[in-house]
Formats: sequence, C-alpha cells, structure tokens
Amino acid sequence: DKGSDRQQIHPDLPFRSKSPLYVIFLALQDVTKEMGPTTFLLGTQTLEERTKFDDYNQKDEQLANANARLALLKKGDAVLFDARTLHCGNANNAESGSTRAMFNFSFRNPEEIGSLGYCGSMRPGYVGQMTLGDVATALNDYKDGGSENPFEKLGCGNGLINS
Repeated sequence: DKGSDRQQIHPDLPFRSKSPLYVIFLALQDVTKEMGPTTFLLGTQTLEERTKFDDYNQKDEQLANANARLALLKKGDAVLFDARTLHCGNANNAESGSTRAMFNFSFRNPEEIGSLGYCGSMRPGYVGQMTLGDVATALNDYKDGGSENPFEKLGCGNGLINS
C-alpha cells in the first residue's frame, strides 16, 4: 500500500535440499518503482547462500554482492521463483506510490510431505470455494474492465460478504 515500508530480505520457507514450493506473482497492473516492487536475489536458494544469510559474519557481504533483480512488471507479466530464494518488497512511495495488485499462487513439489513451515496466503473463506477456471474467469472479467474487484462475489475470504 501507499507509504508501506520496505520488507526485510527473507526467504518464504526454511531451507530444504529440494525446492519444496515454486511461487508465481502475476501482475494485475503495471508495477512501477514507486509502488515498491519485489527485489529478488538470484541464486540464493542454495544451502551455501542460505548458510551465508544465516551467519551475521557473512550476511552483509552476501547482500552487498548479491545478483539482485527488481521486478518492474507490466500488467500480465509473471515472475516464477523458488520459495527458498531471498527477496523483499521495497518501500512504496508515500506521495507517488499506490497499492500493488498481484495474483500470487504456488505449486508444491509433490515429493515434499508434511508441513513446509508455510501456511500459505489464501484466506480461509476461499478454500474450496473456487476452481482455477473460476479464477481465470474473474481475471478475464477484470482485464476487460468488467469489475474493479474480480472476486467480489466471493466476499473478502473470511466468511463475510461485504468486509
């Protein structure tokens, strides 16, 4: 949101030897620098890089020398990343920024069993209430200017229709 602070650099998951989860950010609008786009530190999903990140004696040098990419996206662009990758949302400019509208979804590695240490980001009221086809229809409606809130008929996801 407008005026939001920069996030701390972080991975979404505790380290695992195999990628347990891949995440996709799909831009529902152009994402500008003023909106606080996500910065990704490429190659940081490895054990070697996670060990550096977790060691205060190595972390500053790692971050200073990181191969960073700023996700400046156009509406419809997508970023696919390993959830172990270090990243952060940047500060959203208080005067010229605005809310970023992103559709976030993930794919779990079927070889991973049990808890990943990540609860996900789907609101409980949405679970089991829509199919991928429903999402596609809602997003197409949004793209065609049919609705400012493509998921309005589902409510806010906490069981309340108008909150």
